[in-house]
Amino acid sequence: MAKVGTGLWAALAACALATAAIAGTEEEAAAGDEVYVGISGAMTLPSGGARPRRLGGAEAQVGAYLSDSFAVEVAAGWMENFASLAVQGRLQFSAFGFYDRYFGYSRFDPFFAFGARGWIGSGGQVGPHAGVGSLYHLTDNWALRFDAGATLGLDSEVGVVYSLSAGVQYAF
Repeated sequence: MAKVGTGLWAALAACALATAAIAGTEEEAAAGDEVYVGISGAMTLPSGGARPRRLGGAEAQVGAYLSDSFAVEVAAGWMENFASLAVQGRLQFSAFGFYDRYFGYSRFDPFFAFGARGWIGSGGQVGPHAGVGSLYHLTDNWALRFDAGATLGLDSEVGVVYSLSAGVQYAF
């Protein structure tokens, strides 16, 4: 278990340093004033060496937009017998000109997510995380949020952990 904890903290520290480097070079300071919080129902499905068992729980996110197209967030969750931690970046599609030209639907906002995620307890799992998601804006502040992702296992026998979540997000 000590090896899993060490790997988790190393992965989260690497993501925090990369995020700080990106934030330090960001020139669009006016767009970075928006902070958001969210809560989601989540489900995970491990594969490759683990019992194929779905686990449900809840996850909370706190993030900030560094520009119109990039946000950084921290997420923490609880599933039956373990906790999860994540640091990730979100690259929004809607800030790019081609999105409006081809899709033009202002309430729907898809994104790519990338970073590090780890689970503490029940054997542990830590590694790089990538996924896709979308926001459906109900108002300027409230949005429905959907995420799907995969975390590659580095410190355990579990190959990949897939995750799905759906919830709400509030932007200040």
